[in-house]
Amino acid sequence: MRDLRRKFAVAALTAGVVVGGLAVPTTAGADSVKAVQITVCNDASVEQLFWVKGYNQHGDWDDSPIWKVNGGTCATGWDYWWQQDRSVELHYKRGNAGWTWKQAYVPRTKDRTTTLRLS
Repeated sequence: MRDLRRKFAVAALTAGVVVGGLAVPTTAGADSVKAVQITVCNDASVEQLFWVKGYNQHGDWDDSPIWKVNGGTCATGWDYWWQQDRSVELHYKRGNAGWTWKQAYVPRTKDRTTTLRLS
């Protein structure tokens, strides 16, 4: 009887370890999915606001906070990573105008950032 209980307990523990090991969540990182930060360059003379919406390094469809880019300068959306070889939505607002957006392609690169332009 004791051997039967021990065999059952060992089998149950083994099954728990196997199933538990499969169910442990792991976090995705920039290493597992190729992702970059986006730099936006403003070719216009007026200040622009922008934010990005797309697939991040975790595979989630997400959006960023709003950043400001002065006329004739560039700004990077720090600490937000976007999947390479995919499109994102670049939402922007010139001066006092309303918000608009355009689709932008994030190419494959070995760099940590990619540049998009607003004119």
